[in-house]
Amino acid sequence: MDSPITIEPAKPKDAQALLEIHAAAVHQTAASSYAQEILDNWARRPITSDRVERVKQRWIGNPDHRIVVAKQGSHVVGFGFIDSDSQLQGLYVHPDYGRRGIGTKLLAALEQAAIAMGLKHLQADASLNAEGFYRKQGFDIIERGVHRLASGQAIACIKMRKLLTNHEQ
Repeated sequence: MDSPITIEPAKPKDAQALLEIHAAAVHQTAASSYAQEILDNWARRPITSDRVERVKQRWIGNPDHRIVVAKQGSHVVGFGFIDSDSQLQGLYVHPDYGRRGIGTKLLAALEQAAIAMGLKHLQADASLNAEGFYRKQGFDIIERGVHRLASGQAIACIKMRKLLTNHEQ
């Protein structure tokens, strides 16, 4: 029997796994929604030590980000992160672990982190393949638009938003 999925804050030692999950999710899960050139710009391969260090510094070490990982035992199988500007920057689950509720668990943890940060909503530039997931999680479509990748390339997305409620009030 598989060990249960746990959600915890990302640590610097998780950086390599985050990039591997990102690449697998983009190149497999999103492959039916985007051209190969976009996939290659979105999740570049190979994963270099420079990129791992940037993830450690710009994502995990950034006080304006909250990054959580999903683990099965000690193995990272998914991650997500938000920033202090209410932006859900990413939510990725390795394709081998898809459709098991891991994305839902990651998002719930990020929503709790957002509430703890005093945020009132989350917004996302959802990939075309993720629209259904986010709608099931209570996000509303604002508009169909464009997201700029780190490379500068524009990709089609669905701009979405979810109001957060603090259940302790």
